[in-house]
Amino acid sequence: MKKTEDSNDRQSAQRSFEAANRRYQRKSAVQLRDVIGSSLTPLCRKQGFASSDILRFWGEIVGPQFAECTEPERIRWPRRDESEGFRPGTLVLHCEGAQSVFLQHEQATIIQRVNAYFGYPAIDRIQILQRPVHAKPSRRPDPLRALTVSEADALEHQIEGVKDDKMAAALRRLGHAVLARN
Repeated sequence: MKKTEDSNDRQSAQRSFEAANRRYQRKSAVQLRDVIGSSLTPLCRKQGFASSDILRFWGEIVGPQFAECTEPERIRWPRRDESEGFRPGTLVLHCEGAQSVFLQHEQATIIQRVNAYFGYPAIDRIQILQRPVHAKPSRRPDPLRALTVSEADALEHQIEGVKDDKMAAALRRLGHAVLARN
């Protein structure tokens, strides 16, 4: 059975490689996650994940409240005989410090979100490990300062020749960002 899983993994990796090559031949930009995402699937399966998607889309699954302070480690599947049916697994999460208390209260919500993502009841429990999370939090830039009257007038004077409204709005935003930071 292990050989068929390995050959299936190789075949899916080969298909994704060929798909990436076709995309490359079209000379369009390809996101890195699309190219290497399926090649990470065999590694993720060793951790109990069916694919690397749960790792890639973790922030979207759990929402912004827990995206930066939690990280999935693995799904532990219970041992079962062939006569038994499917039994859900336990999701093992890393969580930072005091956030684990909030996470305990929101376990039911997270279980529902993960199961909704998979499309079936994949997990029924969450085990929380208080460990540092390796994901870097996405830092939002500081808000831009308001432009002075003279700066705003100079910016409008530079943009006044642009006839396309969308282009003018984009140039206005760019000019505001440049002037506000300098």
